[in-house]
Amino acid sequence: MRFIGFIILLSTLTAVQAQESGYQFSPLRQFDSIEPTDNTSTYGKLKYSSVFSNGHISFGGSYRGQYEYFKNEEFSFSPNRENGWYLQRLLLHSDIWFNDRFRLFGELGSSLISGKEVLAPVDRDELYVNQLFAQYNSNNITIKVGRENLRLGSQRLVDPREGPNVRWSFDQVSINLRKGSRDWQAFVASPVFVQPEIFDNRTFHNEEFLWGFYGNKILTGKHHLDLYYLGSHYETAAYALDTGEEVRHSLGIRHWKTSGAWQYDNELIGQFGTFGDRSILAWTISFNVKRYLNERNSLGLKTEVISGSTSEDRLGTFNPLYPRGAYFGRVARFGPSNLIDIHPYWTYRNGKFTMEIDYDVFWRYSRIDAVYGPAMNIVLQGPSERRFLAHQFGTIFNYEFNPFVVIELETNIILPGTFITDTDPGAMNLFHSVLTFEAKF
Repeated sequence: MRFIGFIILLSTLTAVQAQESGYQFSPLRQFDSIEPTDNTSTYGKLKYSSVFSNGHISFGGSYRGQYEYFKNEEFSFSPNRENGWYLQRLLLHSDIWFNDRFRLFGELGSSLISGKEVLAPVDRDELYVNQLFAQYNSNNITIKVGRENLRLGSQRLVDPREGPNVRWSFDQVSINLRKGSRDWQAFVASPVFVQPEIFDNRTFHNEEFLWGFYGNKILTGKHHLDLYYLGSHYETAAYALDTGEEVRHSLGIRHWKTSGAWQYDNELIGQFGTFGDRSILAWTISFNVKRYLNERNSLGLKTEVISGSTSEDRLGTFNPLYPRGAYFGRVARFGPSNLIDIHPYWTYRNGKFTMEIDYDVFWRYSRIDAVYGPAMNIVLQGPSERRFLAHQFGTIFNYEFNPFVVIELETNIILPGTFITDTDPGAMNLFHSVLTFEAKF
């Protein structure tokens, strides 16, 4: 704990200096912008040290502490209806550029939890290699080999899973080509399976694979167009009626813009393939439109239709592959499969303070399919033919002491709908809150 306290203090004291020195930190630290405007101070030497004639070495890290509280975590399905726990995640990295072409990036992680009785795999991993990859640059081509947190597009299908305590890592080979306004990436990857002890994660296995390509083109007026294909293989996948081997192909198109008074992020994905003896035909369409009323206020509307259904010869359940864990907020009771949702939200910003208030309403897409969690686990299944799932009310309060020291409080209340109350007449309202402190250096 003393070491954790030192990391917090170091991050707090150096964040302002980092900002003034031109260092820009990214959510994935391999994409940090390290400009050697100050390499004379102790912190400057930590961030940029010219140990090679044509290269440099940089160190950094982050600490995230969270207190999470649930009341009626599974509505009324769980005997422990009120519970709270503390999560902490420490990431430390080193970035070595031998010259303009060769790079080695490594990041160790430690994710701990206290106060929780039944742990999920994403809750604890005492010590692990989060990222470790070699990179080669040549003109407009970048080649990476090793372990990395992957983030593609809107993160609807592939995301580092920032919400949970342990991120997704993939052992992968990727090639990235940039030419003018176009950016293409092709890769083959295998997810790392989390184990709770020291350096015991399972890797180089044959249970799951992910491959594909992702392309982005910048259009006129700061509009972007993404086109992509993702292939996935699961040795054992589970849906409402059956389990079996799955090979799935996802084709997607995304049109987005994140500047100006009107902003949007719209996406259409179709999926086909095989699940055991069944064929797969699934899809999703999503819209996210935001309007800035002035410098401080914006209004937005998200809505998604995500297919579901199963039969003797066809599977219509959409598989979100490796999405962000907090798909509909940190409460994460429902995952993006067999779902319809309408989600208006209001955001207010004033200096270092940001507040968001949102409302989400959920229905099942198919009456004969289950309700799934973010990890594609079945969370609700019953004889009821009702579609209506729940109302969800949420708030987020965020304060940046400076760009790299942040505290945030998120709360959610879920009111069960008719499908849930038919499944369990004693279902109760769910309350969730999570208080987060994060510091980077």
